[in-house]
Amino acid sequence: MQIKNAIKNSFFGMLGQVVLIVVGFFCQRTMNLLMGAELVGMNGVISNIIAILSVSELGISTAVVYNLYAAIAGQDEKRIAGLMNLYRKAYLVFAAVILGLGMAVMPFVHLILNDVTFSLGYIRLVFFLWLVRTVLSYLLSYKRSILIADQREYLVSITMLVVNVLNYTSTIVILELSRNYMLALGINIVVEAAGNLWIAAYVDRKYPFLARLRKAPLERELVGRVVDNIRNIFVTRLFTKLLLSTDKIIVSGMITTVVAGLYTNYCLITQSVLNIMVAFAGALKPTLGHLFLEKDRDRDVQALRQITFLLFLVASTASVCVFCLITPFVRDLWLNETYLMEMGFVAASVGQFFFTAMGLPLESVMSVTGLFHRERNVAIITTLVNLVVSLLLVRKLGVTGIAIGTIIAYLVQIGCRMRVFFREYVKQSAGSYLADLAQYAVVTAVETALIYPLTKRIYSGGILSFLVIAVTAAALALGAGLLLYCRSWKLRSVFGLFREMVGRRAESRGQ
Repeated sequence: MQIKNAIKNSFFGMLGQVVLIVVGFFCQRTMNLLMGAELVGMNGVISNIIAILSVSELGISTAVVYNLYAAIAGQDEKRIAGLMNLYRKAYLVFAAVILGLGMAVMPFVHLILNDVTFSLGYIRLVFFLWLVRTVLSYLLSYKRSILIADQREYLVSITMLVVNVLNYTSTIVILELSRNYMLALGINIVVEAAGNLWIAAYVDRKYPFLARLRKAPLERELVGRVVDNIRNIFVTRLFTKLLLSTDKIIVSGMITTVVAGLYTNYCLITQSVLNIMVAFAGALKPTLGHLFLEKDRDRDVQALRQITFLLFLVASTASVCVFCLITPFVRDLWLNETYLMEMGFVAASVGQFFFTAMGLPLESVMSVTGLFHRERNVAIITTLVNLVVSLLLVRKLGVTGIAIGTIIAYLVQIGCRMRVFFREYVKQSAGSYLADLAQYAVVTAVETALIYPLTKRIYSGGILSFLVIAVTAAALALGAGLLLYCRSWKLRSVFGLFREMVGRRAESRGQ
């Protein structure tokens, strides 16, 4: 296994997320204070609508990368080129479909924006620019899939880090100077297109056989498998998109767009931290993909439990920190007290964050084992639960009810994925893994309940006091986790996993 590349993928993926968190918060602050929560809410709702329209793509990227693992491992240039040719043609079709769907929806987009003061023309122009941004990304970005499958995702991470920093910075400057959000969106489109073109040029140089075999066909049997996987993944990702995108739409349509803006701000905080863990888990996917090719089911379960424990240490520490820090951060450092949400919503948001993070290891193993047909049913059930429970609770609990509905949906998702993976793939009992997750949730809840009152008493206002409670919360939460598991096989096995991975790399070099 290419451990060096896996480490690079993790490092640059997480580094990029950390940098983007900092720059992204400055950009969001500028949008809130200069343009208002209404624009932030409208922007969030429109971007979510575009995300739902983009489901026409969902399926082929994962299916192609999944099949590229084996082709790259076997150095089968013809099969690699055939998969990439299929990918390119499909993305041209997807771009056209998304453009058509977007143009059809654009006349009605204002109907789900409640209590907005922007003109109809302004709303539609913002929507159109988001649509163009998405369509261009599909036309230009397909070549990054071979870098991901070849464990060179760090190159994509570095490029997109530069692109996103430039976009955030240009948005801040343009809004400060002219308050022209349209111009900022236009610059974002140009910068993203340039970044994708650079990646495409690099792939052409790194893999010259792609140009030579530009018309290489795939064998009919493989095309059939890919199409079947696409069909299952499409449904899975469709409902996953709905799960991730409907909350803001419900808030905007059933409460107000301004509240949707406040909700967007809090989501930015939790999602920014979550993105670091997503980058870490995503960087491990190619390594897991090669590991699972060995068909050692006991080893597969062991790897899942080890990765889950690692994510628990990070997720529990992050959850405690977010709960303790989010209110003083929003009120005193980032925005002001008019942007605060109730503590019930904060608790529900942190719970949603924690269970989303703890579901990442199962999501990773499901994607690398090819259980796409089962993941489809999981996604449908999860999304329906989220939609029904959120709509039932929003009338009584407001935005907090929507967050609670999402927590319940993620718990259902974890349970379904666990049942599928353990019963159908490894054919073992899921009892130990379920006990792990329950234990991790209890430990995190207790840590939060004990540490929050302490940090609240310590905090006296100002950035220095904020840093003190941040360090205190992180040190206590992480220290408690390490202390609880210092004699557990889980902590020891993590070090054993790294030793084994390094040993495999040394062995492969010797051969």
